[in-house]
Amino acid sequence: MQRHGDNGDTLVEILLTVVIIGLTVTALLSSLGNAGNAGNAQRASVQLDAVVRNYVGASQAAVAACSEDGTYVVAYQPPAGFKVVATPAPGSCPPVASALMVRADATGPGGLRASIQFAVRTP
Repeated sequence: MQRHGDNGDTLVEILLTVVIIGLTVTALLSSLGNAGNAGNAQRASVQLDAVVRNYVGASQAAVAACSEDGTYVVAYQPPAGFKVVATPAPGSCPPVASALMVRADATGPGGLRASIQFAVRTP
């Protein structure tokens, strides 16, 4: 009777292979989750920037419609979850020969913040 060599894998080799495959799959799934979260954060940041810029445009349009010694109201409603606060608040139109510096501070979902300073002029 001939003896054949043992060509099979040991239990330790099989367990080591399963552990390595498990770690690889776990790392892959974690990176996919992080990529999704980063995409959501980027989307919210871009939307917050658009909210601030839209407020600037609405403010400049409102002041452009001012008459001398009049008042202006910014007719802009930010999307749900966003808030814009202007300093100084809309009110009296700036004098014709000068500009009024306004700072708009916006907050968005997840505590995102953006601000911009801009000038409004009465035509």
